[in-house]
Amino acid sequence: MAVMAIMLTIAAETVSFQQRREREEELIFRGNQAIEAIRLFRARNGRFPVELGELVNAKPRVLRKVWTDPLTGKVDWLPVFIGEEGATLAGGLPVAGAPPATTPTAGQSGSTLPTRSQSARGPIIGVRSPSCEDAIKIYNGRTRYCDWKFFFDPQRQASPGTPVQPSPTPRR
Repeated sequence: MAVMAIMLTIAAETVSFQQRREREEELIFRGNQAIEAIRLFRARNGRFPVELGELVNAKPRVLRKVWTDPLTGKVDWLPVFIGEEGATLAGGLPVAGAPPATTPTAGQSGSTLPTRSQSARGPIIGVRSPSCEDAIKIYNGRTRYCDWKFFFDPQRQASPGTPVQPSPTPRR
């Protein structure tokens, strides 16, 4: 009986660990979808959105719906504003000296979709999860989910006519 209990405990931990890894992969996928939606919004409208809801309400739409955060199970993505990651617009806008956004502490979360008063900090270039749990995976050198920022950096975008070089694949 004791051996069977130990084996069941190990199996349950393995399943839980695998589910967490899958939620991390889904978070990365949905974060990258938000980046693409912001890129499309900017290309079509000539500006960045000031509310996350604009991505769904834009004509033509750039995002079918606002996806739930796979870690929290809610539509509570936090916006990443220009200047938080050193991204600037070509005209020198923003704000190299803008104060960085505060990272929520464990237990805090954002609202469903920020309103204009909440997004008064400027244009939105990305999203992040409000969950500040420690991650299994290290993403861009960050180990907490709320530090994983998925953002569109217009400075990294290749100029028109320049072929995009694929990143080298590591050899095994």
